[in-house]
Amino acid sequence: MAKNVQTVVDKVGLLAQAQAEYEALVEEIRDHFQQARQLIEQAGELSGTDPQEAAQVRQLLDQAEYFETLGNRKDGHERLEIHRRINELEHEVSSLKEVLQFNERVLARQRQALEDAKEEAVAMVQRAEERIQETERTLDYQIARLKELEGKADESEAYT
Repeated sequence: MAKNVQTVVDKVGLLAQAQAEYEALVEEIRDHFQQARQLIEQAGELSGTDPQEAAQVRQLLDQAEYFETLGNRKDGHERLEIHRRINELEHEVSSLKEVLQFNERVLARQRQALEDAKEEAVAMVQRAEERIQETERTLDYQIARLKELEGKADESEAYT
């Protein structure tokens, strides 16, 4: 039972970790797209008429494209992979909680059965002790009766 509880606690911890990773990835994706937008804005602020500015605009747009590609890639596979992992962990946690609840109910029934068995055992011991006492009383009566009869028999022999 303690092992099941620890397993649930461990899985909940893994789930929280996966959710934190997911949130961090979402934030990283947002940052990539934000950086791309900022670079595009910077490129738009330059006139592009000067050859040096044109090169700088091209460099800024290349960097923006890189961040958009990076954001799209992370938004695709990595995000889906973490989301899948979260779903699996949520399912495992749910299943383990069900198993844990089932085991708690089984344990409660077993404890009740143990208490019932203890009560029955006490009752059986009491009945056995009562039978022993009854047998002892019967035996004492029979011994006393035998002595009484033997005493009368001895008196009869003495008269004869």
